[in-house]
Amino acid sequence: MSRTLITGGGTGLGAAIARELAGVGHDLVLVGRREEPLRSLAEELGAAWQIADITTGAQGLIERCGPLTHLVNNAGHAHTGAVEDWSAEDLRALLEVHVVAPAMLARAWAAQAPQGGCALNISSTLATRSAPGLGLYAAAKAALSSLTRTLALELAPRCRANALRVGVVPTEMTQGRDLAALAALHPLGLGAPEDVGAAARFLLESRWITGVELPVDGGLLL
Repeated sequence: MSRTLITGGGTGLGAAIARELAGVGHDLVLVGRREEPLRSLAEELGAAWQIADITTGAQGLIERCGPLTHLVNNAGHAHTGAVEDWSAEDLRALLEVHVVAPAMLARAWAAQAPQGGCALNISSTLATRSAPGLGLYAAAKAALSSLTRTLALELAPRCRANALRVGVVPTEMTQGRDLAALAALHPLGLGAPEDVGAAARFLLESRWITGVELPVDGGLLL
């Protein structure tokens, strides 16, 4: 049985990935900062859960939750702001969550992962196609894409690393945005969290795929 840790695992895309993997028998560890949604989902799925700030103590987190077959780096937060409003603090906060924490978690996970294990990073179409007001978030996701490729090269042949480039999916992170306008940018319309869950399962289970950044975007990048 695969044991899989999912960061940001209590809500949104993390919860959808957790439900998909639980349905095929993964032993799950859900990690996040909010106790109520984590506990509720863990009870629903029969999963373990851990309150943690992923920007601190990656080694200890992996040791407490392991041994782990797979790692899903899903936790993140959005940022909007025009160039004139950017600050170094904003960029540092984004890089800590979207790049530094995934890198440190992957390093600690890889030290104990078995043959065939996979690190899966949840990225964004913004990694290659930025948008006004989302430049810092896009830069952080672009760095995560680069990290994914490096992990794939350095962890082979024992382990794999892949990423999902996700388009606009209605979750808590999209609240307050004009979803109708965003839907028009996607030839297939907006996705659902379950679409991301299915793609995550595919990459985790595909033993001969590594270094891939799979678009799950309804055609946004076409």
